[in-house]
Amino acid sequence: MATKRVQPAAEESNDRRQEILLIAADLFARRGYDAVGVRQIADAAGILGGSLYHHFPSKRDLYVEVHSAALANAANRMVAEIANLTDPWERLEAACRVHLDVQVDPESVTLPMMSDISAMSSDMREDLVGARDKFESIYKRLIADLPLNPAVDRSIYRLSLVSLINAVTVWYHTGRLNVAEIAAQIVMIFRASAGPAPKAKPAKLTNKPRKKPAR
Repeated sequence: MATKRVQPAAEESNDRRQEILLIAADLFARRGYDAVGVRQIADAAGILGGSLYHHFPSKRDLYVEVHSAALANAANRMVAEIANLTDPWERLEAACRVHLDVQVDPESVTLPMMSDISAMSSDMREDLVGARDKFESIYKRLIADLPLNPAVDRSIYRLSLVSLINAVTVWYHTGRLNVAEIAAQIVMIFRASAGPAPKAKPAKLTNKPRKKPAR
């Protein structure tokens, strides 16, 4: 007679924790941080409000973990995508492609990556900025390898690129171009706008006599 496998308590608790994270992420994405209460998250997860605190000390901690998990997942996908590429522009395009895919995928948590954290408390903002900076360090390394015009500020270049991709849901809709094609277009534009500085044209020589300055 086959015996039924009993799931260890620790494994079951971890599964429940992941389920709560996904449910909370969906609620935060649709309603915003301030509009979602602990009771709503607990009800959606089918548990008592007090049981939620067994997994997360507070709504703040839960949101920070949702935010960090979303960024870590995107970062892991980006690192895997660029692992076997050597050309710096191809690596940047591959990273942008994954980032775009995460943003436009209706099943992914995009809001934590796009949300304005300026209104958050200072300690919470510090945690969120730390997770964001860790994610953007991938772009920092990729952009450091690009043969850019020396006059280009690479920090501004990075912030402009990341901000554009984070805001893609404002204008994106399925249609003429797919995600890969949009990523290629974005990198093409950024590559063209920040390429090597044009060489100065040599001054033309002339045999015309110079006029004497008027006295």
